[in-house]
Amino acid sequence: MTTKSPSLEVISKPSDHSQHERRRLPRLNLAGEQFRLDQSGKIYSVSDLSAEGMALHLLESEDLKKFPIATKLTGTLNLHGAKHSVRAKVRHIAPNMVGCQFEELSTDASVAINRYLDPAVLGQELRPIPAPEMSSLWYRGPSGTSLFLWRMSDGQFYRMALFVLGTYIQWSEQEGISTGRARSAEELGEVRGIVRFETMLLEQDVTPDRGKLEIAKTLVTSSQLPQDLKRWCVRQLS
Repeated sequence: MTTKSPSLEVISKPSDHSQHERRRLPRLNLAGEQFRLDQSGKIYSVSDLSAEGMALHLLESEDLKKFPIATKLTGTLNLHGAKHSVRAKVRHIAPNMVGCQFEELSTDASVAINRYLDPAVLGQELRPIPAPEMSSLWYRGPSGTSLFLWRMSDGQFYRMALFVLGTYIQWSEQEGISTGRARSAEELGEVRGIVRFETMLLEQDVTPDRGKLEIAKTLVTSSQLPQDLKRWCVRQLS
């Protein structure tokens, strides 16, 4: 008999008026990616990164007033020690997050960001993190990449969920495989030590997307997960 995971708790299912499922996702407060703002010299954790922009995570709510919509920012993006000068514009704000769109990225910065977000590279960077519950495993990588696996008391895995590059791929014994888009609900989340619980909006694809499945396979096979666990994951994604 399996139980629902509190670390990926379903807050609400899609209704006639919404195509989104709301789910709680644990994330680390401090990420490896950082942005140093030229205007103040302050350093912010980058909770999400893409080729188009980034989301700055604010630990202090009073910082939000420094980032009105359309504000232009200049600073240094630090990707595991590699530093790149970037310019961006504030596009949206939330209680503890500022969403920014890059402007006129240099070729070097663009190439570096795309290389950094290559699924094979993200997989190599997956590292085990203490999970919020004893029956699950949590592997975390750059830019909010998270792989969750749940097992029963006999050690058999019965559920898997991967969040990567604004998408999700999940499998369960009961529902099989599904894919879709995942984005933050931009609500103030609960914080427990270095972990915060963020509400995510999941929009499921009508049928599993082959492109997303290939991304998941590439990420898993390039990771340092145990070989038997890799093989299990790939079987569920096939």
